[in-house]
Amino acid sequence: MKSISKFLLAGAVAVAMIAISAAPSEAAKKKAKAKAAAPCTPGMVCTGKAASGGLSPVMACGGDGKWYPAVFTPWCVTGGLCPPAC
Repeated sequence: MKSISKFLLAGAVAVAMIAISAAPSEAAKKKAKAKAAAPCTPGMVCTGKAASGGLSPVMACGGDGKWYPAVFTPWCVTGGLCPPAC
């Protein structure tokens, strides 16, 4: 009987340790998700990371607050008259 109770106590302690160690990672995931999903103002335009060949993708903010590739000017020449960086 004592050995069973010791085994159950050790299992409960192990489960508690796993739950405590998982809590910070869940908080970090939520924080990263909130940071990455920063909404934009509809109508804004910005330049993405430059690709090879000196072309940079142009991104436009949609009505839902998410960035989408620009339709009329999908690329701009780096160093030219490009919108500000995203």
